Amino acid sequence: MIRYDGKYALGKVVKRRVPLTDFGGYDPDDADRSLPKSMCDEAFNFAFDRGRLTDGVSFSPFRQTLDDGSAQALPVPQTQFGEYELFAGKLKIDGKTRDVLFASESQRLSYLVLGDENATWQTKTDMSPGTFVSAVGYVFEDDDLMLFAGRGAGVYILSGSDGGQMVANALPIRDIRTYRERVFAVVDRERPCVWFSDAFDPYDWSVSLDAGGYIYTDGSAGKVLAIVPMSDFLFVVCEYGLYRLTAYSDQSSFTLKRISSDTGRIFAKSAVVCGDSLVFAAGDGVYGSDGYGVRKLTSRADKLLADAKDVSAVFWRGKYLACFDDGKSAPGGGDGAMFALDLDSGNIDVSRGLDFASPTALRGEKDNRLLARSKEDGAVLAANDRVGVYRKRFAYWHIGGIDLGLPCDKKRIVQIECRTSAPFTLGIVADGERHEYLFSPAIAKRLIGVAGREFEFDITCRAPSAVISPPLVTIETAI
Repeated sequence: MIRYDGKYALGKVVKRRVPLTDFGGYDPDDADRSLPKSMCDEAFNFAFDRGRLTDGVSFSPFRQTLDDGSAQALPVPQTQFGEYELFAGKLKIDGKTRDVLFASESQRLSYLVLGDENATWQTKTDMSPGTFVSAVGYVFEDDDLMLFAGRGAGVYILSGSDGGQMVANALPIRDIRTYRERVFAVVDRERPCVWFSDAFDPYDWSVSLDAGGYIYTDGSAGKVLAIVPMSDFLFVVCEYGLYRLTAYSDQSSFTLKRISSDTGRIFAKSAVVCGDSLVFAAGDGVYGSDGYGVRKLTSRADKLLADAKDVSAVFWRGKYLACFDDGKSAPGGGDGAMFALDLDSGNIDVSRGLDFASPTALRGEKDNRLLARSKEDGAVLAANDRVGVYRKRFAYWHIGGIDLGLPCDKKRIVQIECRTSAPFTLGIVADGERHEYLFSPAIAKRLIGVAGREFEFDITCRAPSAVISPPLVTIETAI
């Protein structure tokens, strides 16, 4: 005899031992109720690794690598307002190309040369008002330059040997890129267009058939947001679509062609080259393009992007990383969020409560790291595989619609086993009533005693690091 909610079920009691899930990943639209149900409908600050829940993205203060192989912490940039745009690039200093970090805020540009022991931030103020929001490297007359541009700021060119200067005839620009020895830029104009400099001369933005100029779009895709070079052409990213710009040699041969697409509104800073495709985020999902068509890469990010603002992305170690704010914060953390889309598997890992901004990739001689700016204290952060000071403080996983393989039967959960490296709380909702159980490395098996026909399960973890294996559930049914 087995008792369910105060009533006795007559008949033989059958005991079964079944897996709860195989921790396959995150998919909010997965309605599969097969056992085990692989995909969860919500998760953040966990990663899915070989059938286990593991640590999500960890950020800690960046420590540069010195010539002797040791690591050294960087000083925090001395800024006026505590916020800055972070860039990574190269400058030629004393005849040697060096890896450099840049911090940009209104009327100030600071830079730090990596690899030098006790390196300090150098500040330049010889520029027009405005904040640089885009930067790109350029080799000019055997010198490694960095070009900076931003709305209200024009173009500023920094040389490690000759200092910096504003470009006299450049318009206020909000995105800047280099392609085939020219500099291309997005300029706010009533009619959408792309501007470009003279060939082989980033200082010359004069308009003529022999120098720089501009090329208009037909306006059907809205304002121009960004330009992204890729192999034989440039992507012109607009509010509601893409163009393919071929720009070989003489500007008279430039061509611009609309790429057929049907997407929601595109986020300006989300478009990045990932291998042989452009990947970008729109209000209705993540898309990819080879320059001739557009296809949706996954539907798993649709709900994440529906309320997202200020999406910026970077391609890192085979994953498309999109940082955004959707108004949802994790307990004990900040309001920043990020998802990592694995472009091979289509899996998505979500992080919340991240107090960082301005993600950028440092691909240096000694350090190859994903960097960001801490919103808390302005420090330069680096993503790593170790637990960091700025790591998530709260991790969550949820799955619903679980019938444990018996959709029509009432059953009692009598025991759950789970191997874990750190304490976590398992929540169970049965027939509208919630129950919680603590698991730890020392307590890997718990007697339960919860009955129902359908269940919800969630895992919350506040430990700085954890590896959680799939739980095994023992149930009783009466036949």
